[in-house]
Amino acid sequence: LRELIIVAWYKYFQALKSDLVRAQGKISFTSDLWSDKKLRPFMALTAHWIAKEEKMSVLVLRVALIAFHHVPGSHTGKSLGSTLLCLLNRADVTKDVSV
Repeated sequence: LRELIIVAWYKYFQALKSDLVRAQGKISFTSDLWSDKKLRPFMALTAHWIAKEEKMSVLVLRVALIAFHHVPGSHTGKSLGSTLLCLLNRADVTKDVSV
């Protein structure tokens, strides 16, 4: 089951990266950081972008989870910023970030 989940995530993530490349304009991100019942810290990262719907030639707002990541160690601004940049690099979207 673990391997099936990993393979499914990889396929999803590759398709998502292709969608993000075709974004109309910049991509915005939201993140949340929390701890589970065992106090292990995690970061979720979502992307928000405008996509062109090819069939109808309309613009639509798209939202997708691009990372769910374990964040061990200190949660300083520098550490969290480094983690965020790593996740954005993994998704190949650092040049498309909206600031």
